[in-house]
Amino acid sequence: MFWDFFLNGLSLGAIFAFIALGYTMVYGIIKLINFAHGEFFMFGAFMSYFVLRDLGIERLPLPHPLPILLAYFVAFTVAGVSAAVLAVTTERIAYRPVRKAGRIAALITAVCVSLILQNLAIKAWGAAPRAYPDPKQWTAVEDLPETTESNLWAVETFTTNQGVTVKKPVRVAIKGSAIDKQALRAAGYEEVYRIVTPPPDLIRTLVLLALVFWTPVLWFLVMRTRMGKAMRAVSEDADAARLMGINLDRVVSYTFFLGAFVAGVGGVLYCMRYGKVEPLTGFLPGLKAFVAAVIGGIGSIPGAIVGGLVLGISEAVIPFLLRDIFGWEEAFAWKDGIAFALLIVILVVKPTGLLGKPMREKV
Repeated sequence: MFWDFFLNGLSLGAIFAFIALGYTMVYGIIKLINFAHGEFFMFGAFMSYFVLRDLGIERLPLPHPLPILLAYFVAFTVAGVSAAVLAVTTERIAYRPVRKAGRIAALITAVCVSLILQNLAIKAWGAAPRAYPDPKQWTAVEDLPETTESNLWAVETFTTNQGVTVKKPVRVAIKGSAIDKQALRAAGYEEVYRIVTPPPDLIRTLVLLALVFWTPVLWFLVMRTRMGKAMRAVSEDADAARLMGINLDRVVSYTFFLGAFVAGVGGVLYCMRYGKVEPLTGFLPGLKAFVAAVIGGIGSIPGAIVGGLVLGISEAVIPFLLRDIFGWEEAFAWKDGIAFALLIVILVVKPTGLLGKPMREKV
């Protein structure tokens, strides 16, 4: 059981790391704590929800599981791009005008943007959580096997409730253990589907593989590209970088785009893990990702990854140990408090974070 909790914490920490990367990149460039970053995460998750629910990519006549893989590839891409576009737009409209007004003004603006985006999402999509779409394997009625397990295949019907048309899965016509294909065709159904529920181990592995993939990609973009060199120059001394011909606005927009793109990908992984999406999806994970960035050393990309993993593992393993060793049955109800207590302990011991470096004072 310990290893189950450890692996769960590792995958949760990888998601925190995805979000924390955006926090730490933006802070490293313009010293802004972007509390709206969790809402970029939420927006990307909602866009992936609509892709999986409405585009019908899983219905493409391709061998299984290619339609499912293609659908999720498109969902990841749309989530990342939509979150990134929202981040760049927000930076241009809300953050750029107050960039020279001081850190307090920028911080208050970030909190206001977070609340505005949350309420816009509630107004647009409602406050109730929505079940995140499960992968579906579609097949034509004529290609169905002659016999099947009960309730294995389903059809999609449309029902009207108070003037709103919604999709509702129902059981297929079954005679004993045989599928009545004639009854399905007579009812107007040409395709049926079944849910392909991914095992938890597969989702955990996917989350970790995604982090393993994105870590060297970000390192390459920051350390080995022209724009990455500009980002590091702005982080070191924005005024000197501007005098050397670097376009500060373009660098900041690129940083917002890159950080929010990774957060959007993390939003899909988060919703796959927990099976739901809602307007407040990004609030608590975003806050914990900020904690992870501070624990690792805000402004450090490796620190964001290390901080996310440390926070995720601590949140899963410490309550388990407190319950099994000390008999504290309510330990898991305090897992959020444990996460923030860990932040306090780390800051007391090492104020710059695990991988952070002391800031040099310029005189």
